[in-house]
Amino acid sequence: MKYLYFLLFLFACSICAAQDPQLFDNPWYLHKITIDDTDYLPPNNGDVVGNYHVFSENPSRFQSGYCDSMTVAVTYDNQNTELSLEDNPPFLLGFCLYNESEQFGSRYFSILFQNSGEARNPFGYIITANGTSKTLEITNPDGDIAFYSSEPLSISEFNVTHISIYPNPVKEELILNSASKSGNLTLNIFSTAGKLLSTQKLELENQSSIAISQLATGIYFLNIEDENGNTTIKKFIKE
Repeated sequence: MKYLYFLLFLFACSICAAQDPQLFDNPWYLHKITIDDTDYLPPNNGDVVGNYHVFSENPSRFQSGYCDSMTVAVTYDNQNTELSLEDNPPFLLGFCLYNESEQFGSRYFSILFQNSGEARNPFGYIITANGTSKTLEITNPDGDIAFYSSEPLSISEFNVTHISIYPNPVKEELILNSASKSGNLTLNIFSTAGKLLSTQKLELENQSSIAISQLATGIYFLNIEDENGNTTIKKFIKE
């Protein structure tokens, strides 16, 4: 009988070990999704959305929301660093004000669930530390990825907000200006729907320019990322 209790104890411990404690340390904020090797950022349109994602231990649940929201049971496979979601969770619908936000939310949930409501199990996950913040990547079997951070998008902008852009509206070249040397930067241009249109790298000392003449007339977002992963997003209008 003692041996049976010991086996039950080991089994219970293995279940506990299968839950990475870092998952429960903080809420997670969705920073980017990748579907079919195309990156999408949350639209920067001032919409009030619930970009808030939480894992709980007892019971084991994943609460996730972007416009729509859901709470779903989750199980873990510690040996393979994987998790699985329950099929057909109930959704709360209709919290977005803008179509591009609804579209991004739909893309996000398509990473987790099929149209039938069946979860795209199993999901691999990786947690990495970056200074005082952590990042979480959840990947479905098709290779689509949801990228989260322990910090909201606005918090990670403080190191590069001193960069300004002009003219705005702009026709051919967008000027980046900095009061001090900013080092090597990665520049990503996104549509208002969050689709990545171009990527380039440059070293910004005080002023530099990027060509945008190939873009169609419209509104775009320039995501500026420095070598430490700090980002800021600037909106500009292409004439």
